[in-house]
Amino acid sequence: MNQKVLLVGNDINNASGSYSWSDLINRLLDFTKTDRGINKLNKPFPLLYEEIYLRSAAEFGTSESLIKKFIASETERLKPNQLHTAILDLGIENLLTTNYDLSFEKASGTDLKKCKNQGMIKENTYNLFRYHKTDKHKIWHIHGSETNPKSITLGYEHYSGYLQQMRNYTASGTIGTYKAKDFHSLIRRIKENTVLDESWVDFFFTKDIYIFGLNLDFVELHLWWLFTFRARAKAENRCAVTNRIVYFYPEEKEKESAHKLEMFKAVGIETIAEKSPAGNKMQYYLNIINRIKKE
Repeated sequence: MNQKVLLVGNDINNASGSYSWSDLINRLLDFTKTDRGINKLNKPFPLLYEEIYLRSAAEFGTSESLIKKFIASETERLKPNQLHTAILDLGIENLLTTNYDLSFEKASGTDLKKCKNQGMIKENTYNLFRYHKTDKHKIWHIHGSETNPKSITLGYEHYSGYLQQMRNYTASGTIGTYKAKDFHSLIRRIKENTVLDESWVDFFFTKDIYIFGLNLDFVELHLWWLFTFRARAKAENRCAVTNRIVYFYPEEKEKESAHKLEMFKAVGIETIAEKSPAGNKMQYYLNIINRIKKE
C-alpha cells in the first residue's frame, strides 16, 4: 500500500481565529498605502496581489522584495493550534503545505534557527524541492516559506514561472538546468522505476495524498495543471498511475462547490464530504484527521 502524504492549506490557521488571511490582506493594503476600499470581489488573489503591487510600485516606488519581506514578517505572528499538533501526531512523514508560516515546525518543537531548506536543489525563487526537516517529518512548503521571502508565491507572474518549472520537471526533464542533478522527465522515471521522491511533485504519482484546509479554486493553476497532467498520463497509458488523491470538503458547501467537484471527478480525484458541526472549523478538521487516522 502506498505511504500516505498530506497536503494542508491555510484554513487550519483560521480555525483558532487568531490571525486570518483577510487580516493579512488588510495589513498588506496598509503597508503598501493602497486604498482599503480597493475592489476585492471576484478577483483571484494572485491578480489582486498584482494590482496591489503595481499600484504601490507606480505611486510610491515600492519594490516587490519589500512587500514579500513584509508578508514573511506578518506570517511570523501565526501560532500553531490544536490541529497542527493533531496532524503531526498522525505520524505521516511527508507533509505538504501551501502555508508560508512555520506553525508545523513550531508545533514539532523544532529550533526555528535550524529551519533551512533541505531540498537537494537549493532553490531561491521556486519551491519544487524545498522542505524543512524536523525529528519525524519533512515539511514541504510548496508555496514558499517565511524563511526565504523571495520564495513566497503570490502574483500571476510568480505562479506562471512556477508552473513552467513544474512542467519542465514533469513533462520534458531538466537536463542542464540544475548544477546538483539532471532529471529526465517524471514520466520516464516512473516507467524506469527510478523516482526517488526528491520533489513534492513526485508524490502525486507515487503516494496516496489527502488534501484538506485548501480551497483549491481554479486560480491554483499549477496544482490544477498537475491534476490534469496526471489524469492525461493515466488516460493515455503514458505511465502507471495507481495512487489515490483524496480531497475533503465541507458537506454544506456541496452545492456551491459543484463546479469543482465535477472537475475533481474528471481528473480522478476522490472527494469526501465532511460535516462541519455548527460551523465549528476546529471540530470539522479534527473529524477529517480522525478519518485519515482510521484508514
